Amino acid sequence: MRVPLTAMAGLAALAVLFPGCADPKRGDVQVFWTFAGQTCQQAGVDRVQVDVARELLTPNQFSCFNSDGSINAGADLGSFLFATYDLTVTGLSVDGAILYQSSQQFTVRGDTVVDIDVQPAPTGSIALDWTFAGQSCAQAGVTSVRISLDGQFVTDQSGILDLPCSSRGIDGTSISPLTPGTHSLYLVGILAGQPSYWLKDLHVSVTQSSTTSVQANLPSSQPTSALADVSWDALASGGGFALGKLGAMTCDEAQVDVVALTLDPNPDGSGGTLLAQLPCNSNGVEGVVISTIPAPGTHTFALSGFRNTIGGPTVLYRTLHPAAGVRFELGLVSNVDVDADALGSALGSAVLTWDFGGAACPGSFAYTLTDPSGSPQTGTAPCSGLPAIPEGPPTNVESGLWGFDATAGAFKTHILFAVPNQSSASWKIPFSR
Repeated sequence: MRVPLTAMAGLAALAVLFPGCADPKRGDVQVFWTFAGQTCQQAGVDRVQVDVARELLTPNQFSCFNSDGSINAGADLGSFLFATYDLTVTGLSVDGAILYQSSQQFTVRGDTVVDIDVQPAPTGSIALDWTFAGQSCAQAGVTSVRISLDGQFVTDQSGILDLPCSSRGIDGTSISPLTPGTHSLYLVGILAGQPSYWLKDLHVSVTQSSTTSVQANLPSSQPTSALADVSWDALASGGGFALGKLGAMTCDEAQVDVVALTLDPNPDGSGGTLLAQLPCNSNGVEGVVISTIPAPGTHTFALSGFRNTIGGPTVLYRTLHPAAGVRFELGLVSNVDVDADALGSALGSAVLTWDFGGAACPGSFAYTLTDPSGSPQTGTAPCSGLPAIPEGPPTNVESGLWGFDATAGAFKTHILFAVPNQSSASWKIPFSR
């Protein structure tokens, strides 16, 4: 759970200002997996993701193969307090698609071994038939069709984008596996090597364990650019602000009001062509679709984040290391995740207060505080609050997303909170039984 907050110096001092106390009972947890009775290699799984509800696992993804080339059959998740937990294991393909996924509970009463046979993820498929201004492939002279689905290119088993317009007497194709839900398709019909028919944003609803039949009629149209679905949504993509081991901050957490997006910046993120300047969060959307991307070709992106101040907008975040270029094709959509680093001091602060839901805190709690680089520090603190901060301004700490785990008697918390760059935030930390 992430909860919004305000200032952070005293937190870093927790580990040194309070002596340790008796450690709560814990047990080491190991999980071993199979996939419908197969090894990850036999099941076509490239990496395994392990999640435990309300627990922060670092790392939480594991390669199918160990460093010596042997097959990886499990992972040591570390030490857990005596309790019951909800485990989810997901088998991912090389391109990140969910192939297998299962959940089960386990209880820690000492060192614990969890065996889980992960089952195929519930999926559906699309049977797609097409025409071109009402004509068949042969009548329209269309030789191939290019498709993007949810911002990803659809290719054949050889990775070829140009799918045959007609195959085995059928004008169309099938796409699987697909997760249940609504998907967005863009289709381009190729005539004499040129995009000549174009259908934009066709929405298709896919149902679990069934095939959805779709009839697509592409109107005569010649796209002159590609589309980029750009996201800096730290909760729904790989983008955001001050990306660290625990993730990135959202617009609100980073206290960013306005963003500027540039195309093909210099290697340090400077320069480039300005694509858009817009609110960081537009009615709940932290991203934008740009429909003027030159194509075909490969492009990089950079993001700058501004905070509105009395003296005017101040840039506090910028992409300093643009990610590898993304491929674009005329008329199709490509997903782009973009993150921005903290500029200047890259320090901020946060004030934490404790919420036991009206109950009394049992005196003190044991905690683990994890900074944005993934480094943990442990200790104990009184329920009455944080240690006294020395006179003068609070000592600043690294901006970004922090983790906080604590146990106070029967209460515990597992939460992520943000420290904005060159500013402060206030967060209420909820404890629950």
